[in-house]
Amino acid sequence: MSGDAARWVLGAVILLAVAALFVAMARTWRTRTRRQAEAVPPVPVPAEPGAVVGSWDGFTVATTRADEPLERITAGGLGFRGRGGVTVHEHGVVLRLAGADDRWVAAAAVRGADRATAAIDRVVEPGGLVRLRWTATGAAAATDLDTYFRFPEGDAAALHALQGLATAHEHPQTAGEGTNS
Repeated sequence: MSGDAARWVLGAVILLAVAALFVAMARTWRTRTRRQAEAVPPVPVPAEPGAVVGSWDGFTVATTRADEPLERITAGGLGFRGRGGVTVHEHGVVLRLAGADDRWVAAAAVRGADRATAAIDRVVEPGGLVRLRWTATGAAAATDLDTYFRFPEGDAAALHALQGLATAHEHPQTAGEGTNS
């Protein structure tokens, strides 16, 4: 085999190996998303969510397993940064997610709200993120989650409303990285 032919064969082998790697990554990601969709099923907004306490626009940063900031949840539009926000009602909160249907979190599932500085792939000034701590009930078991938001126009009112929702339903407040209000 001549030198040129050997280089072409080597190049083809490397190209096939890279393609196989990408196929394996895509397959793993799809399997992970499917498994998470069972653990974190979407919950549509009920017809009567109660009176609106407030609504805030900003960015959904990420959703992770509770206290596991590197374990991203990818199911149902929860995993990635995008335009979004929250609408707090007297009976729960609507998560508005980019590219996905709105998701309802009943007040009984809200475990707390506080401030955070980092979420999986985003680091901001100390206390620059609002973290909503909630529990999703899937087919097999409940999964505790943390969803991070960034409200560029100010987040104190959103944080206060989310904390009030958790307090009104006797969930213990969690200590955040920043201030509580």
